[in-house]
Amino acid sequence: MKHFLVIGLGNFGTGVVKTLFSEGHNLTAIDKTRSKVQAIQSFSNQALLADATDIEVLTQLDIESFDATVVSTGVDQHASILITLHLKELKCREIIVKAEDPDHGRILLAVGADRVVFPEEEMAKKLARSLSRPNLLDFIPLGEDYTVAEIAPPMHFHGKTIASLKLRQKYHVELIAIKDVLQSNFKFVPPPETVFKDTDIMVVIGKFEDIERIRE
Repeated sequence: MKHFLVIGLGNFGTGVVKTLFSEGHNLTAIDKTRSKVQAIQSFSNQALLADATDIEVLTQLDIESFDATVVSTGVDQHASILITLHLKELKCREIIVKAEDPDHGRILLAVGADRVVFPEEEMAKKLARSLSRPNLLDFIPLGEDYTVAEIAPPMHFHGKTIASLKLRQKYHVELIAIKDVLQSNFKFVPPPETVFKDTDIMVVIGKFEDIERIRE
């Protein structure tokens, strides 16, 4: 179990709190709006009504004890920058901040953020790719070149073994796992003799253009 601090309880911050709490982690949440704090109380270990731009508020929380802090103050860019600066001064282990635009993101990184996220942009890309490539179910970019992706195997894969398809040689991708959508189970590093079924989902790692070649 890890201990997380989430500052700002808009849609993004609330979603982070509820998800981490449902996975069994210890959550402290802060917002300066009473209704938002009251709404999150049953999904957190501690919900505080406070202004996190005040460094005294953060000092009382023993910031170094949190595994990571997520800052999501909505469109108030000044607040997120100031909070990030305070967290850095208080030696927060990991600072993740929601950014409104690239310029905002660069400033956040400059004052101490370890990572900035653009939720709307990332969701827009996922939606666009899901519409453009229906059998690419989900993907996680690992950098400029590599991606972990869930992909529906094309029809000509069905009934064939992993070994016979020669995924590494033909497509330059690695098969990490196979997920059966009916049984909801994973086979990690499946053996070469495994036969693809029409209910299987492939979890692969490789360059995006190579993963794309599987569906062509």
